[in-house]
Amino acid sequence: MYNLYIMQQPSTLARTQIYLTQSQQVRLADASRRAAVTKSELIRLAVDQFLDQQATTSPASKAQRLAGLAGLWADRDDMADPGAYVRTLRMPRF
Repeated sequence: MYNLYIMQQPSTLARTQIYLTQSQQVRLADASRRAAVTKSELIRLAVDQFLDQQATTSPASKAQRLAGLAGLWADRDDMADPGAYVRTLRMPRF
């Protein structure tokens, strides 16, 4: 069955290997049976959904999110001198 499926679309698929938790394996197998499609097809659909969501972020929306972060820690008393704060954090390691 695997060979038949792959041979139908040889130039459009690239083989890859991923590691899933046991729980993910079980859930994926259940979803595959319910949807009557291969686990590979479900993974491809999930990857497409994820990548489509990532692609919708425009440079303008990124800039707007970054602008919203400006002054985020302005009210913190422990960061009057950011350099000293960073040195204190690093002190145990260096």
